[in-house]
Amino acid sequence: MTEIVKVDSRGRITMPSSIREAAMLSEGMYVMLVADLDNKEIHIVPFADPKAKLVEFNITFGDAPGALAKTADILASYKVDLLSSESRTLRRGQSAEWNVIADISKCKCRPEDLEQKLLKEGVAREVKFKSLPL
Repeated sequence: MTEIVKVDSRGRITMPSSIREAAMLSEGMYVMLVADLDNKEIHIVPFADPKAKLVEFNITFGDAPGALAKTADILASYKVDLLSSESRTLRRGQSAEWNVIADISKCKCRPEDLEQKLLKEGVAREVKFKSLPL
């Protein structure tokens, strides 16, 4: 499907209902915009339903086998739904970080409580978080 739309003075576009319906997008849904700068394209990807409570976590832990899995297990035990994640080694054999966007709408505790639980129960050395969208 293709539709031609105009960008308004504030950089917004109105998505025609035919496109919204075909992509199963509804009011209040979260979408991810993915820009392919080489091809000058923007893709809109359905991301989370309107009831989602999105939080971005930045978790630092020791770079050891199983450290990320243990941290993920702790989040899962508190019903945190991981929607997007990226991990990388900061210093091989010493430290790594994990950036996660998660839905905490079914979690029974506050992000501050999750932070303390990850530090206490897991291998996390530092946990930072912020609510989305900003």
